[in-house]
Amino acid sequence: MGRLRVDSGKEIYFEHHPGKRTVVLSHGWGMGCRIWDDTAARLADAGFGVVAYDHRCCGESDKDFTDVSIEALGADVAMLCRHLRLERPVLNGWSLGGAVVVDAAVRMGNGLGGLVLTGGATPRYTQAEGFACGGLPEDVKATVAALRADRVNFLRTLYFDGVFAVDVGEAVKQRAWQIALEASPAADASLAALADLDQREAMAGLACPALVVAGGADGVVPADIGRFAANTLPCAELEIFEDCGHAPFLEDRDRYHSLLLDFLARRPS
Repeated sequence: MGRLRVDSGKEIYFEHHPGKRTVVLSHGWGMGCRIWDDTAARLADAGFGVVAYDHRCCGESDKDFTDVSIEALGADVAMLCRHLRLERPVLNGWSLGGAVVVDAAVRMGNGLGGLVLTGGATPRYTQAEGFACGGLPEDVKATVAALRADRVNFLRTLYFDGVFAVDVGEAVKQRAWQIALEASPAADASLAALADLDQREAMAGLACPALVVAGGADGVVPADIGRFAANTLPCAELEIFEDCGHAPFLEDRDRYHSLLLDFLARRPS
């Protein structure tokens, strides 16, 4: 494990497990790298390298960043890959982390080995001209307001009633809620940024191999956003987990990890 100074003396936390091809795991809004523990273990057991890290203001990263924009988070990923001297890593982003890794992918260019979007909130999270998926920008603003009015109960409802469409058990829900409570309120601005973020043009320019995974019963990031992403990325494969909600890697572990490992195995080193 380590810490990387990224902005004004502030640091993000990361864990690096070397292997034959490294996968960088970027978590969803307000979460932390611990949510990826099952995935990290599967990857390591198969011989792949893993980097799991905490976004600004989340997990064990410093909590007092002033810039938590998607662009700042994406720059952190690119910097972390340079710092660890990773050769053509694969970036895997869940939810808001999907937008983060798309931003990082643009920065990394030919240095990227592949892209995985897992319930990714990209290329947009809200409706706009030419994009009928998702909710409205006002919905995001209302969500942030509700979160800031009653943080603990909002997050409990999200992880006990909103994220999962499959029964993952009370322990998994409790753990997800606990991880979410570790984030600083300063991280809320990252969520607010999704109201207007538009990565359609950036996504269309990413020529790397890509895998898009969406939950057919996802009530947080509708599957149509994943379908749009797969149609926008030049070299994408799409997998819809029809009965899953927002976290296929926790709701259908075996299928998700088999799919991910197969995708990685078909990528040249």
